[in-house]
Amino acid sequence: MASYCPKCGYKLSMTDIKPECPVCGINLVYYGMEDKLKKEADAAEFEHALFQPRIDRLKAATIGSPLAVARLIISVFPLLATLLPMGKVAVSLPFFSENVTVNIITIIQKVFLNLDLDFLFAMLTGEKTRTAYICYFIAVICFVLAVVTAVLNIAALLIACGKRGIRRNITIASIGIFFTAVAQTAFSLWLSIMSETVPEIFSGSALIWGVLGICLAFAAEIVINVICKKKKLKVKYTDVSQYLIPYDERDHSNEGEDEIVKAVD
Repeated sequence: MASYCPKCGYKLSMTDIKPECPVCGINLVYYGMEDKLKKEADAAEFEHALFQPRIDRLKAATIGSPLAVARLIISVFPLLATLLPMGKVAVSLPFFSENVTVNIITIIQKVFLNLDLDFLFAMLTGEKTRTAYICYFIAVICFVLAVVTAVLNIAALLIACGKRGIRRNITIASIGIFFTAVAQTAFSLWLSIMSETVPEIFSGSALIWGVLGICLAFAAEIVINVICKKKKLKVKYTDVSQYLIPYDERDHSNEGEDEIVKAVD
């Protein structure tokens, strides 16, 4: 309990055990509670006003129009395309043989989960296999970066209606095409060198339609973003400017939330 009454200033004593002030009669516990609740409501509405434009941009970027929905669906294609086979590898050794179709699943399994460092070190230090396995590492790294780019492509879509959002999406998709092309080139060189160096043990072939599928998926992402730019995809912003003003100072004659339509940059 306070030492003084917040309304009349009466000094409370130890014998004043009732929740009401003995002089003015106000409830000492709940006095000023309405003002505190208004301040908390103002603070919550202010945060809402600051965050609402982000929600509006997210809706416009994903489900705001049929064009946005089409772009959302197409943005998943590059990631799905990484499941397509990029090549086939066959290894034949005494007491061991294996045929592998190379895609993101086998790369994760063979390179990251079952990595044989001693074998790779021997290949990198060998005169005949050094160049081949440098190409191998370049292929793996670039393919993984292409997968990361495909994931970033989806994440960037969520903020595609922000500042320079469409240009950012086009740039990410272009980078994805670059990484995919480099990965396939390095992979083909690895196959070629290894097949010539140890033909009795190693054979393989690159599958062009795998890398073609990934590049086409990224290209489709570029095309749909260019269309969004040309069609001037709109964001319907909810007018929440009233929540930036304290409640007691607002004009309550129009409490509805209007929409403000703006084109995406």
